[in-house]
Amino acid sequence: MSKLWFGLLGIGVLAGLFAALTVVSRGLGVYNANDITFWVLPMAGYLFFALTAAGLTLLSSLPSVFGMKQYYPIAKRASILAGATLVVGVMCKGLDLGPLSTLLNTVNLALSPNFMSPIWWMAVLYGIYITFVIIKFYFIHKNQWHSMGGKVSGLLALLLMFMSYTALSIVFGTADARPAFFGHFTAIYFAVTALTSGMAVLVLASHFHFALTGGMPKEQAPIFDNVSKMFAGLLGAALFIFILRAVIGFTSLQEAFDGFRHIAGTGMYNVEMWVGLIIPFIMVVIPKVRNSRAGIILASSFVLVGMFFGRLVMLLSAQVKPVGNLAETRPEFVSYFPSMYEIGIIVLALSLSLLIYSIGVKYLRLEATPE
Repeated sequence: MSKLWFGLLGIGVLAGLFAALTVVSRGLGVYNANDITFWVLPMAGYLFFALTAAGLTLLSSLPSVFGMKQYYPIAKRASILAGATLVVGVMCKGLDLGPLSTLLNTVNLALSPNFMSPIWWMAVLYGIYITFVIIKFYFIHKNQWHSMGGKVSGLLALLLMFMSYTALSIVFGTADARPAFFGHFTAIYFAVTALTSGMAVLVLASHFHFALTGGMPKEQAPIFDNVSKMFAGLLGAALFIFILRAVIGFTSLQEAFDGFRHIAGTGMYNVEMWVGLIIPFIMVVIPKVRNSRAGIILASSFVLVGMFFGRLVMLLSAQVKPVGNLAETRPEFVSYFPSMYEIGIIVLALSLSLLIYSIGVKYLRLEATPE
């Protein structure tokens, strides 16, 4: 990792911190959010990074929890990537809340539990989940994969991932006033796309590392051949889920799905469909492309770009059409474009996650396996 790379990440972090501090001091007024579109780009960042972390947590658990020992060479890298994406995902959610006073109220939220609230469970579970992901990585780094602490922290990190993911799915799946979140179908959508984006991050990080360090070790070639095939399968599943959502959205007679049909005519929807799904799927089902480093790096990059836009598409589909009394005084569909501060939050999240991972690559021997 060169000084130039770390310098660029430092600039990204500083620019993002300026945006974050502005949000904390001035509040949500710096976002292009309103009483119609209240979940905007920072919330999309939360969904993207948090769900990607869920996929990476599962992938890092393949050897230690599920006994698939051939995947030890990817476990440590997947573990630190899970931690990096989870930390910045929760950060995005915190900054989605706005000013410092609101952020401090989250302490009261934790200390004043409402056990019937999915949002309370989501907040608490994600806090515990982060803790055990960090503890798990500590034991891995100390080469204590099979110690009692390593086994327990790995299992708890996985269980907390499932619990946090479930709470997140319930938050969106039970929003009866917003049918365009696709109700209980959201849980399936989240599961498949979380695994797909997690796999895309792992594939991109691994192959980019091999490109910088002189190539993939020969003994790992069969592992990454299997990983690339799994990636192709997950992409196919994600494309299938995308088609199902499109069929439901376009054929539903509910007026609430007008917002989905409106968003489907925008550029961001086409980025999700073509850049994030169709083009990379075609690439990875062609063995010559899938087995080339340039091909798999490009395909995984496309997937991540498309997945990010997909999170924003999901949020806006259920919000751009005013409902209830608001529909009487507003246009049929409201427009949205992120402010520079919203973009700054995403720059901060991306730069910080890359910085954490880059430090891991330089100092923490992410290719290490149990001795």
